[in-house]
Amino acid sequence: MPQDRLALATLTGSRICHDLASPLGAVANGLELLDLSGTPESPELTLIRDSISGARATLALLRLAFGQAGPQETLASETLQDIARGYYRARPRLTLEWSAHGELSRARAQILLLALLSAEQALPRGGRLIVQQDGPVWQITAEAEILSPDMTLWNAVSGHTPLPGIDPRSVNFITLKECLDQQGSSLSISLDATGLRLSL
Repeated sequence: MPQDRLALATLTGSRICHDLASPLGAVANGLELLDLSGTPESPELTLIRDSISGARATLALLRLAFGQAGPQETLASETLQDIARGYYRARPRLTLEWSAHGELSRARAQILLLALLSAEQALPRGGRLIVQQDGPVWQITAEAEILSPDMTLWNAVSGHTPLPGIDPRSVNFITLKECLDQQGSSLSISLDATGLRLSL
């Protein structure tokens, strides 16, 4: 994916997320008005409330992962953590542990979230995702009793093999690889029976 195509893809992601944010926000505002009017809680309202909360958390993460990253933009690690926790709160089969502080570039945050989403795919029956920081190096670990990483995709991301054709399953891996190349970064992978470990 040449740089101009990557820019087009991320701008498209930003536009879609922007257009989806307004109707989701309108539904959330409607729920607040119902609360203010004294409407009693019901299973139906609880379901709507939980669904909207999960959808907005998902949208926030996807906007960072697939949207346009400005070259001068920065983000606090705590903000990134809150966004990731909101996303995984709506996915109870997955747990997230986060141990990182400080500030990072928006482009670096994008790479981290793409790596996190890609690592998640190795956990088809759920598991634990661990994000740690050691100076400039970030580590993401996916742990589970049943681990199913697609090493064809991971070998392509790490630069050992060519990128495969684009399909829904591989799009975040391919975008991750292109973002790594654009930033002059690399990713190393280790795998054992219970864990997939990424360092970048």
